[in-house]
Amino acid sequence: MKNTILLFALLFSIGIFSCESGDAAASKAKDMAKDTATKVAATTQPIATSQPTSQPSKAMNYPPLFKKILDAHGGLDAWNAMNTLKFTRGEGPTADMHVVDLKSRRSTNSVAGKYTLGNNGDKVWVSPHRDSFPGQSPRFMNNLFFYFVALPYVLADPGVVYEDLGEKMVNGKKYAVLKTSFKAGVGDAPGDQYILYANPQTHVIDFINYSVTYFDAANAEKYSALQFVWQDVNGLKFPSVAKSVKWEDGKLGEVRRETKYSNFSYSKDRMDLSAFDIPTGAYAE
Repeated sequence: MKNTILLFALLFSIGIFSCESGDAAASKAKDMAKDTATKVAATTQPIATSQPTSQPSKAMNYPPLFKKILDAHGGLDAWNAMNTLKFTRGEGPTADMHVVDLKSRRSTNSVAGKYTLGNNGDKVWVSPHRDSFPGQSPRFMNNLFFYFVALPYVLADPGVVYEDLGEKMVNGKKYAVLKTSFKAGVGDAPGDQYILYANPQTHVIDFINYSVTYFDAANAEKYSALQFVWQDVNGLKFPSVAKSVKWEDGKLGEVRRETKYSNFSYSKDRMDLSAFDIPTGAYAE
């Protein structure tokens, strides 16, 4: 994202912000066996997934399955034409409002009357002060939910490595499966992995496995599962609901929590980047 996308550390960090029952990034699952496959690496220079980035080069070498997934979600050209994305995560007084400059990935994430978490392209900051933000790591939380919301487009970033894992059966359903990881030095947690399970006919993502290595690099292959309900927003797909689902022995289990997303808007208009500057008196790291 990315920031990137540790069960108990993640539960601690994310559960606090839950508007109804938490967020998918809070779940953790058992190890999942992985298949070997041919790797297709992106050809441009790596950038941090949670820090400023440029839009993907048209010359990047994407595998055929990933191209089909991108097209099924609205297309990379349509995504790259946009400059600003806004959305709301959750409902009620604890809902957080996100604003992202898509070209630099500078962002703000605000809960009315409580705090704003921001990224000015260099530092992550919290206003009015550090204690107003209850999470254990502002830097980890920066752009975390944007990364889930902006799948699969953000996986077209430079520095991503792709593996087509072929077709797999999960809970009696067949999926086309694509694994993505990151080159060394990409982002704050280059060990993170995202495995996309797409409908083999429509190529729309049904669910993902993801791992979180920000706090512990040994967790690269300890996967959680996140399942999506999609909505169409002027031609691009964004989640209306993200479900955190138990993942064990290569199977989806019970839904542990659901988070709603709404009020999506995106525009070719670009915001003044000073909107992401560190406010006077804010905590920054």
